[in-house]
Amino acid sequence: MLFVLLKSYYFLYIDNQLNLVIDIGNTSTKTALFLDDKIVFNKNYESLTLNDIEILLKEFNIVRSIVSNVKNEQTELEQLLMNQTHFLSLNEQTLLPFANLYSTPSTLGKDRIALVAAAATHPLFNGHDVLVIDAGTCITYDFIDKNKNYLGGSIAPGVNLRLKALNQYTGKLPLVDFSDNITPKLTGDSTIDSIKSGVFYGVKLEIEGVIAEYTKRYGNIQPVITGGNAEMFDLESKNRIFADKFFLLKGLNEILKYNAKN
Repeated sequence: MLFVLLKSYYFLYIDNQLNLVIDIGNTSTKTALFLDDKIVFNKNYESLTLNDIEILLKEFNIVRSIVSNVKNEQTELEQLLMNQTHFLSLNEQTLLPFANLYSTPSTLGKDRIALVAAAATHPLFNGHDVLVIDAGTCITYDFIDKNKNYLGGSIAPGVNLRLKALNQYTGKLPLVDFSDNITPKLTGDSTIDSIKSGVFYGVKLEIEGVIAEYTKRYGNIQPVITGGNAEMFDLESKNRIFADKFFLLKGLNEILKYNAKN
């Protein structure tokens, strides 16, 4: 099935030089092929293999590549990309389209770097302070001011981490499945519903509260939400939140483009 899908994209972009970006997260891996700023192919993998990437390299004219890996380790995947593309290693020495004022840049996650790069280069946010919220395994908040200075942010446990903590650090609370993404009732009338309510509204009110605190301090900020659990929370209308599930991948592509020019 994947081979047939790739063939259809192949004939559309056979002569184009493409960028390959890969985001290896805690629970899944996301890939995308970019033609300039446009995503021409994307796929999520529960477990990415070298063969998956070899197929992409064979079928497309991939010129540049970059990887964000939360495990922060050198992999066979990166060696493969080094051998067959212009591979950009993302670290504290990498040129970035923003000023990184983080006091410990070597400890800053590659995923957070990519998110800030996306915010710094997005045309809608030019001249605006931006708060990027990534609702994944962890919930990260990253703030970049209107002059493209990255000031830092905060890290909190995400939905699944909170569910696991309640199960693992108590004697009787069950491990609750929240994969249906259905908004729970506020007042849970069972233990499972009470856990769902506590976790869901705890995260929702946390996000709204952090946005409110940044707004109080900096004025009219632009919030952005992304990540695997972003769609769980109906925040867009109330807080003028810009939602984009490809935000991290776009940030990686912007870093590739920036380094190709400099």
